[in-house]
Amino acid sequence: MTSRYEIGFIVTPEVSEEEVKKITESITSTITKAEGVIENLDEWGRKKMAFPIQKHLEGYYVFVLAEVDGSVVATLERRMKQMEKVLRFITLRLDDKLKKSNKLTKRWAKIDRIRKKSMDSRSEEKESEAFSESEEDSDATEK
Repeated sequence: MTSRYEIGFIVTPEVSEEEVKKITESITSTITKAEGVIENLDEWGRKKMAFPIQKHLEGYYVFVLAEVDGSVVATLERRMKQMEKVLRFITLRLDDKLKKSNKLTKRWAKIDRIRKKSMDSRSEEKESEAFSESEEDSDATEK
């Protein structure tokens, strides 16, 4: 079963752009050989990192958005762990994120409905109390 994944990795700044392209090409070819579909390839280039990784302050950032089987992602992660030129990588399954966000929005909507009902019932109680107090005041003035 195929799912959508976003695979991001950072390559050491010591390598040339040709080597970065070779690493990217090896990852994309693995995906296409496994009958996966690459939706987007986003190469950010050399950027400064937020914190040093292995004494490197910069790295080449690459992101691949693909629809592929989960077993292929496991092999890609294994390969990236073995590559010395890859400093860090992350794989996000986008389907799960959407499901979780949909569950959260449904839960928040339910909470909002409950709050609104309780606020409406409170306002009705206040109105009825105010009405009964005004009746008592009018009764007292008549006597």
